[in-house]
Amino acid sequence: MTRLVLGFAVLLAMAVPAAAGGLKAINCADDESTSNARNIATPWEKNTRLFSNGAVRLALLDTGGEPVCCSQHLLALYPGGGDPDVGLDAYNNCSIVNPADQSGFVQIDFAKIAASYDPKKGLLVTVPYQLYNDGNPSKTVVGKFLINSKTGKITPVN
Repeated sequence: MTRLVLGFAVLLAMAVPAAAGGLKAINCADDESTSNARNIATPWEKNTRLFSNGAVRLALLDTGGEPVCCSQHLLALYPGGGDPDVGLDAYNNCSIVNPADQSGFVQIDFAKIAASYDPKKGLLVTVPYQLYNDGNPSKTVVGKFLINSKTGKITPVN
């Protein structure tokens, strides 16, 4: 009986929409299969964007429909936190931005991604997206995250 109750609780937790948890960024090295360049959605011209005079690059990733519920992800390449004497490689950071549960998005409205810069905080990026919600796409939610080029940190804004 305990196993049945525990199994039901796990299924119930999986059915809760991820919108409540906000966004989370992880280092690309922690999920190399998702961050692989083969997953940049085509056409590349429509699914990549430059911000901060080209220093910040965003790309829409699609893992080919797997998992079926949420195969889209956002790739962020950005500078910061490096030693200027080491060279350009010290400035290249790579993160994958996903819902907090790291499941991926049903859809990212990539054309409507926007950004604004605050010298004290960094680049604020807003991303409209839909999540998996009980077998259907959720209503569009707008998530936000900050990219700080001085520290090389990416921070979700909830």
